Amino acid sequence: MKAFSIPPHPPALSITKTCIYKTVDRITIPIDIYVPTEHDVANPPVMLFIHGGGWSGGNRTDYSRPLFYHFLSLGFIVTSMDYRLLPETKLEGQMDDVRDVEGWLRKSLAREVRDYFSGVQGDKIIVVGASAGAHLALLTPKLWTIQPTAILSLYGPTNMNGLPSLHSDRLSKLFLPPCTSELLTAGTYFDHQPTEFPVVQKPEDYKRPRTVMVLTIFRKALIREYLLRGLTRGDDGKLRLPERGSITKDEIDAISPLELSKMHKYPPTYQIMGANDDVFELSHAVKFHSALGTSGSHRQTMILFEAGHAFDIWEDIGGEVHEKVIAPAVEWVAGFAGVESKPQRSARWGGRGDIGKLGFLLEK
Repeated sequence: MKAFSIPPHPPALSITKTCIYKTVDRITIPIDIYVPTEHDVANPPVMLFIHGGGWSGGNRTDYSRPLFYHFLSLGFIVTSMDYRLLPETKLEGQMDDVRDVEGWLRKSLAREVRDYFSGVQGDKIIVVGASAGAHLALLTPKLWTIQPTAILSLYGPTNMNGLPSLHSDRLSKLFLPPCTSELLTAGTYFDHQPTEFPVVQKPEDYKRPRTVMVLTIFRKALIREYLLRGLTRGDDGKLRLPERGSITKDEIDAISPLELSKMHKYPPTYQIMGANDDVFELSHAVKFHSALGTSGSHRQTMILFEAGHAFDIWEDIGGEVHEKVIAPAVEWVAGFAGVESKPQRSARWGGRGDIGKLGFLLEK
């Protein structure tokens, strides 16, 4: 295992309340609520965050501190959901969780925050996702009964027909042990479908069987088969990775935001992706931006010159990435919920999208 450093996460924001938004097969699935401490609205709008983790790991506490902070500063109630993870559940199960959280947000959230607000604007929900969570967020126009007010996608895949193996980066250079049936058994929990898994915090965490499994699937470019087939069992009953080519193009198209944008007009959508993203290629953002323009959707896409995957997770509140990247993106989507930043706030946070040397915005 080639050593490399992993920076620590900045201090977490204070959670106001944790609720259960869904129970299925005796599995309770939680959602955290963050209430703005400074607000002058009686009925705030809502932000829903869907975490990343390769569809197989992570949890609702793995988020960008500047992202949550900025939504709260605009008076949003921020919510962060867990969901059932692959491979113990299927992608259909994850989509069901994302589908079901809509009803909870629109019908139950107000009751949970009645000590703070007279109500919430359940008709104004911004959905934000990171990485795999961005993929799920970009499926909400298909999954929800009422489309989100806007979507903010952080380095999310959009073309599920274009998921190559990990290219030359720090993760692809890690030494991984063979992904044997014994390793797959050690890294999975089919007796109780998990809804969260600890994020990688130190190099040694990459040795965990579940992490080895996910990295192997990415390296072997089996992510599409994994999403739609999960792990399989041989005649001997042992777990195996799915076979390449065991899925159809139609199945892939059905979970591909790029293809779905041809059938559904998307709500206003803002994408952020780094040119050095080492998990998903930049073309995901560029092609989706073009497709949204063809369908007439409001869209904005920010490309960062040097940023890699999950670049924002380790950033501090008030830093350059917050001011020039996160703030203008948040304020752009917030505008569609009727939330306008004050002039002094906009000047402080670079509200006009002046990202300078960090990157550029795609042309309309």
